[in-house]
Amino acid sequence: MDKMITSEICKKCAECCKNYPYIELSQDDIYELEKLTGLSSHVFTNQKGEVGEGYFLKFKDNGDCIFLNENNGDYSCGVYESRSGICRNYPSKPSQNEVCDSNRAMILSNNSG
Repeated sequence: MDKMITSEICKKCAECCKNYPYIELSQDDIYELEKLTGLSSHVFTNQKGEVGEGYFLKFKDNGDCIFLNENNGDYSCGVYESRSGICRNYPSKPSQNEVCDSNRAMILSNNSG
């Protein structure tokens, strides 16, 4: 699937960083995040099932990604250079295309011509 959201059309609304209950992290993701932040993985992950089964990114009580920064309505990723593979490749499923207004507008314009 071609990448639909690019830095040129991203409105930085952060809808793609909110209210996703399960962002699975690979061991490489965890290593890179630990290295960048200096935090232990237990600070930013929830364990999935038994030890060794996998880990999910934690979200704040309001549903935002633990690494999402907000300043007067402006959003930024606190770990952008080391963000997880899932975040880096978003959207990777057709159902995710509807989250972003920029993506929705591009889909509609592509389908109209």
